[in-house]
Amino acid sequence: MKLFSRPASPFVRKVRVMARDIGLVDQIDEIILASPEEMYAEMPKYNPLGKIPALILDDGTVLYESKVICEYLDSLHDGEKFFPSELNIRWKTLLLQGLADGIGEAIITAWMNKFNRPEKFVYEPAISFQLEKVKRGLLEINGQVGDFNKLGKIGPLSVACTIGYLDFRFPDLVWRDQNQELAKWYLTFCELPSMRSTEFKS
Repeated sequence: MKLFSRPASPFVRKVRVMARDIGLVDQIDEIILASPEEMYAEMPKYNPLGKIPALILDDGTVLYESKVICEYLDSLHDGEKFFPSELNIRWKTLLLQGLADGIGEAIITAWMNKFNRPEKFVYEPAISFQLEKVKRGLLEINGQVGDFNKLGKIGPLSVACTIGYLDFRFPDLVWRDQNQELAKWYLTFCELPSMRSTEFKS
């Protein structure tokens, strides 16, 4: 299998961490697109949205969107599943993953608006709008930390990758004071070997 990726993406990192945790990392060749220009040129060939990650299977089938890729990888191993089958737990797990991914999208949008355009076109209210989504989402997740061990692993993993990306892109954003339970959990989760070996790079 081949994984198209970028060094700084919470969605790519989710796939990379999971592949390590389930023992499939040696079966995946990672193709790193080093620049935005390279991604813009290459990814529309595999994903009509032009986004990463995309996973090319050995038979040439292309999967994109981290949610889909991760669920596919979950079907390839016999260990504890990241996506639970029991419906009540499954919906709660998928909801947590969706919330974490939504926060990640808001971070990307805020960062691109603030740092990836000429200064005269930077519109601070639009950036604040996105970062308010981030703050509300983290508060919601902070109230759920005590239930993380009852959910499928893809939910908490998505949260951790999103927080790591937030610290990478907006290191001065103070979120830990209002989310102390989440901050303590995240500190511990980051000690996992799969998290330490996939830390963000610019």
